[in-house]
Amino acid sequence: MTSDLALAVCKEALKRAGRKAEDVDLIILGTTSPDYITPSTSVVLQYKLGAKNAGAFDVGCACAAFPALVATGAGLITTNPALKTVLLVGVDMIHRLTDPNDPGCFLWSDGAGAVVLEGGNEAGFMGAAFQADGAYAAGWGILAGGTFEPANVDAVKDGRTMMRREAGNYPASVNEDNWPRLFRRLSDQCGFSAHQVDQLLFTQISKSSIEVAAERCNVPVEKCHMIMQNTVTPALPVFRWHWTMPSNSARSNEVTLLS
Repeated sequence: MTSDLALAVCKEALKRAGRKAEDVDLIILGTTSPDYITPSTSVVLQYKLGAKNAGAFDVGCACAAFPALVATGAGLITTNPALKTVLLVGVDMIHRLTDPNDPGCFLWSDGAGAVVLEGGNEAGFMGAAFQADGAYAAGWGILAGGTFEPANVDAVKDGRTMMRREAGNYPASVNEDNWPRLFRRLSDQCGFSAHQVDQLLFTQISKSSIEVAAERCNVPVEKCHMIMQNTVTPALPVFRWHWTMPSNSARSNEVTLLS
């Protein structure tokens, strides 16, 4: 189950942060493969973790979820002094929901990443910018099982209750054009320049798209990850973890997440 995979990384994140489950005030979980339509996976996780003092809610925006988790958690900490410790977790087991006959089924892998977020006196979270294009909403997804088409025998037989592409791949320009535009908006709003960015992380499995987007952001590609995996929601914390491993000498003060 998705909540079981999330449980393992949350325990490790709390251990590394020197916190216990009962210290957590809020759990925010991002996933595209929930345990159930309802209840939320974050509530299931809260019980399994033993975070008896924590509230919990889910965020569902697929690959873009983790930056939204960070922005939401930071905003809630800023505006609610009683929230001291927020546990963010991105987790997906999307391969279990993927149509094995879909040509893109090989893209998906399982993974989870968790972060303990707290306030402090030093500079931390700077800001966030968001952009969506609903024209691609139905291009790739699980289109039956919700209110548009409740789960039924025909939907199951036809594969509409599984992850599959209905309109093929998104054009590369969706990311290669829009990510630099979003990066410029964020840098303008937050008052930083491209040369100040130590690390630029994309949710992307195409090396060529990363190279194009990085160049258009005016950030050297050496500051970007080149780990080609697609765990969807947890991809960014996984990349960030790899960057901070002892075997990697790179250390970053300013990190920009694009998803």
